[in-house]
Amino acid sequence: MKKTASFRGRPSPEAVKAPKVAQIRQIALSLPGAHEVPDHVWPWFNVGKKTFALYHADKNQWIFKLPMAQQMMLFDTRPQTFTPMRAGKLLWSFVRVEDLDAAELHDLLKAAWAVVAPKKLQGAG
Repeated sequence: MKKTASFRGRPSPEAVKAPKVAQIRQIALSLPGAHEVPDHVWPWFNVGKKTFALYHADKNQWIFKLPMAQQMMLFDTRPQTFTPMRAGKLLWSFVRVEDLDAAELHDLLKAAWAVVAPKKLQGAG
């Protein structure tokens, strides 16, 4: 059974309020090797120790680790939905998931997963 983020055994307030959290959780956990990190108080999805999507409660936005070329294109063409998020030298994407339909959300999560997933898992996805 896959674990989900919790706060003292219950879903955290941030996890409950995150936009499209149930849909994102379902998609993310359907990807090979993906799991939700149980020691964070908001949704945080990894493959092994590498994160590909998480919810930032303070910013009330999702953060995806998208391929660099795709991120840059989305920042330029859809700045109202995709904005840069820097963590040290790393560039991630803040994503307004409310602007995405189900198919685009699935494709973006799969692209983020592929950035961190080992090649052997990508053949299964």
